[in-house]
Parts: sequence; C-alpha cells; structure tokens
Amino acid sequence: MKIILVDNLLLKRENDNQQFVLQPHLGLISLIAVLENHGYDAKLYDPKIDIAAGRIQMDENLYRNIAENILAGTPDMVGFTSLGCNFICTLKIARYLKQSNPNLPILLGGPHATVLHNEILTAYTEFDVIVRNESEEKIVAVIEAIQNGSLNTVEGITYRENGKIKSTPGASTIKDLDALPFPAYHAYPIKRQELSFIRVEAGRGCPFSCTFCSTATFFGRSYRLKSAKKLCEELDYLHEQYGVTDFGLTHDLFTVNRNKVMEFCREVSKRKYTWRCSARMDCVDRELLTIMRDAGCTSIYYGIETGSQRMQKISKKKLDLGIFRETLNITLDLGITPTLSFIVGYPEEIMEDVHATLDTLSDCFFILSNTNISLQLHLLTPEPGTALHAQCKDQLGFDDYISDFNFPTLEQDDAAIMASNPAIFMNHHYYRSVLPRHFFVITASLFETLLSLGNTITRYLLMNFDNSLSKLNDDVYNWAREHSIKSITNHLLVRYISSRFSQQHVLTSLARYQFESAALLNAGTIGDAESSKVYRPDKKNERDPGFRLLKDIHNCPGIIKLLNAKRKPSKKLLQERTDFVIHVFEDKKKGRMLESYKLSEFAASIFKPIEHRVMAKTDEFLSELS
Repeated sequence: MKIILVDNLLLKRENDNQQFVLQPHLGLISLIAVLENHGYDAKLYDPKIDIAAGRIQMDENLYRNIAENILAGTPDMVGFTSLGCNFICTLKIARYLKQSNPNLPILLGGPHATVLHNEILTAYTEFDVIVRNESEEKIVAVIEAIQNGSLNTVEGITYRENGKIKSTPGASTIKDLDALPFPAYHAYPIKRQELSFIRVEAGRGCPFSCTFCSTATFFGRSYRLKSAKKLCEELDYLHEQYGVTDFGLTHDLFTVNRNKVMEFCREVSKRKYTWRCSARMDCVDRELLTIMRDAGCTSIYYGIETGSQRMQKISKKKLDLGIFRETLNITLDLGITPTLSFIVGYPEEIMEDVHATLDTLSDCFFILSNTNISLQLHLLTPEPGTALHAQCKDQLGFDDYISDFNFPTLEQDDAAIMASNPAIFMNHHYYRSVLPRHFFVITASLFETLLSLGNTITRYLLMNFDNSLSKLNDDVYNWAREHSIKSITNHLLVRYISSRFSQQHVLTSLARYQFESAALLNAGTIGDAESSKVYRPDKKNERDPGFRLLKDIHNCPGIIKLLNAKRKPSKKLLQERTDFVIHVFEDKKKGRMLESYKLSEFAASIFKPIEHRVMAKTDEFLSELS
C-alpha cells in the first residue's frame, strides 16, 4: 500500500514579499518512519518544493495542480496535516482529489483538525478520518482499520460512517519520545535543497496556560524533552548524512526543565554544532545562558507577547516585565542573538497597553544599534481550543486583510467560504476589541515595514518622534485614516515620510534608497535565518536586472555609514543631492552583495534610453511620489 502524506502550504509574509521556508515537516517524517517500520510505502509530498522550482505557480490553478501531482504518485491513501492559517488550501486540494477519485481515503491531522474534528467532518465530506492529537502510536492501526472497515476499534479518531460522525475516546500523548524511531529525514530532498540548517524536534507539551495559545490543547500540558543522548544521536545522524552543523531545536519552551537542558548542553558540547531554541525569559538566567552559549547556542526566541503588565495578567502569560531588560542584556552580552516577539490585537487591549508594547519595541531599536537582535510584532490570531476563543468566539469579525501567516485567497470563492464559516476558519477572522481593527492593522503593518526600512534608518526616523514608536504609530494611523489607507507597505511609508517631512527631506531619500536596495537583495530565491532556500511566489521566478536608478536623492550610503558610527551627518551632506545607481552582484564567498555609486550627468544620459526597460519599477516608484 502506498501512502502519501502532504505537507502544509505554510506561507510567511514580510511586507511586500511572500516566502516559503523549505524544511521537512517534523510530524510527517516522524509518521513516515513509523509506517516504514511496519512495511508501508510512505512518501512525503511538499508542494512548496514544486512552487519553488517553478513547476507550479501561485495562481488560481494551484490547488488543482497540487492535487494532480499527488495523484501522479498513485496513492492508495492520502494524509494531510493543516493549520488554521492555511486550512483553505488543504480543503481545496482534498476537494480536487475527491473529484478525481471519490474512493480515495483522505486522512487529516494536526492541531486545527484535532480541536475542530466534529465541525470539519460535518461541514466537509472531502475528509474521511481525522486522527486526533499525536498520531505515531495509532497511525498503523488507523490504516489497518480503514482497510478492514473497523474504525470503531481505534482510539482517538473521528470518522464518518453511514452519514453519521462518530468519535472514539482517547487523546494520545506519547510519554516517551525516545521510543519513537528516528524521523525519516530521507523522505525530504535535503541535499537537493542544499539545506545548511535543519529543524529537529526537541520535545512536546506546555505546562503554561496562555489564553491565546493552542499548544497545550494539542500536545497536552505534560512537558516532555527527548533525552540528551537521543537528541544528539539525531544531530549526529544529520551531520553524517548531510554535513549539517546548524540546528533549530523545536519546542516552544525548551528551557523549562533546567536539569534536562544542562544534560543536553553537556552532551552536545562535545560536538562543534550550533543550535537555536525557544524559551520564556523567566526560565533562563545568566548561569544557564552561559552554559547554553558554551554548548553552541547561538540564538533564542523569546515570546514576550505584550509590553503591558496589565495584558500579561489578562492573557495569563504572567511574565514579569521587570526582568525583560536584564535578561535581554545578559543574552546580548553572551553573544546570543535574541528574537523578541510581541502581539497586538487582544480584545481587552486599550491604547495604553499598545503604547507600552510599542515603546518596549522602540527601546529595543535603540538597544540594538550595534548588536544582533530580531524583533517581531504580530496581529493576534484567533486559535481553536484556546481559553480566549472560548471566551470571545461570539466576537469574531472578518475583513480582507491577510496577516503575516494567513494564506492569500487564490480561487474566487475562497474568501466567501472562510467568511461564511468562522467556526472552522477563525484564523482568518479577528476578535472585535476595544480599539478599532484598522488601528491594529496599521500598527502591525507599519512595524513590518519598519523592519524592511532597517534598524539604522528606523532609529533616525524615531528621533523625530522623541524616540517613541507609539508616537510615530499614532501619527501614521491618523495619516492613514485621512487618506483611506488600509495598511502600510514600503511605498506607502515613503509617501507618508514625504508628506510628513517633504519630498526633499533626507528621510525620504533614505527610505527610497533602503527599499530599492532591499528589493534588489531579496529578488529571486535567497537564504534567510531559517533555511538556505526561500521562495517568494510574488516574484514568480522572474530574473531581476540587478540595477536600480535613483534620481535626485541624498548620499544615502554616506549618511547611513555615519549613522551606524553614531555620528551626525554634516549640514552639507544633508543638503547635497545627486543620482545614484545601486547594483546587486554575487560574491562567491559572501553571497549577494550591494554596491552603490554616484551617477555622473553623462552616465545618466546613457542610462536614459534603457531606463523604462530596466528601471521600470523605480520609475513607477518615483512617479507615485511626484
């Protein structure tokens, strides 16, 4: 029997760019290992790879094409995993599979399906069986039961029988993760994708009770880590097979069990690996962070969630913000790169709470002037199985705004399907709150755009607002309302800066220069912090000419260099304007590099005939400002 397990179409959006991060799905390759041990022919299909290779496009035919690719593998059974942010993709692909082969059994698993098993099977006949919670210990029994028609003997599943929805008891939690076989990394084309970084599952479960998070609902409150020996054996295997030395240990709260972490550090320090993890700030200290750093830890993700102590209490995150600055400074002092993640859009959030979060972030912009740090600000997304959803499920609203992880609409009825069924597609909805939805959209999209603007120029911009992100945000929000702007993108931020300060202001030049430079550097398929391969479907694999002509701007490279050195640009430098060409080229050792140079009047005249052909995007950009 051939079984094909289908990965998520998980999309990551950063301002004007959409990205797919290509990594093996850890849950699916764990299931494949179990199935292979029982003699099944199990395959992994990741549609993101086909999109990245240009074999299929991100258009209205995407779901049909994915279904055709799955059917080309002649499966006897298909299994999907899905998150709420992309469940529309899973539904549509399953629909096309059933249309082509009505007798093909289709299984569904993952957090979203686990919580909404009855709702999904009732609404959508495309799915035959939902396997709830952790599935390694029952997946073989499920397949055998489908073959012999005795699904009622399998624990922890929901299925359709004679038109009725039936569920068997049992919410599987695998106590001993070491008992699981090595995930089937061979099922993913690691070598072909040239991955230099690989995610590895470190453990499962969460003992905390944040109202907005569904991790504990799916994995249980039982906190589990793989043993140091088992985890290091997995890292050794990946190093020996693929030459990988950089790993991401996936567990929302890696450092909760201090003794387990120290045991891992003692074991992994014998190798020369680097690794990253996630932690609560109140579950680390200088001693532990030093041990982790010495054992190869290079980066930590801290979910702060809110800069308001009031909201920390309401959301039950219950993090003492008094330790924030000290823990951040210790992390930076040890040379570990922190990622700080925040959320806005809580139903109870008032302006003072948002300002507290934004000004915590603006403090970070100034802390990070000469350090490595990554900042995130997300819109709150309704999640099934959370205390917040149970409390506010009657306060859901729907608009056409696509947040940073939600999948865009491709087929004409996508939005209508999601809008009409908030119980299943709640991730594409929002909680109605004290503050207007438009305010939160502007806040999140502005911050995303400031990340594209870069730390140096963002700090220079914030200096005009008393170093306060909340003051800048309020001003941008008022401007957006006045001009009926729904969200902030790169070119709209340039428009704002131009209208707020003037088209001739140095900040306008810096923003134009930075966004055009970023567009060049990000064109095509490039690496990021998560993977060596990232595909931007909005680019559709088009080759970028590698040049931009920016007319009548300041000497931005010179000004940025001075700002980075914490030196004030001279009055003369702030007045002089010229034409610049920015160019991206490939360096064999350093990768994609940016160079810029002044364009003489004679050279500009040479550029003129090809300007509309090579610099079309720049011309559109400039005309929009005029």
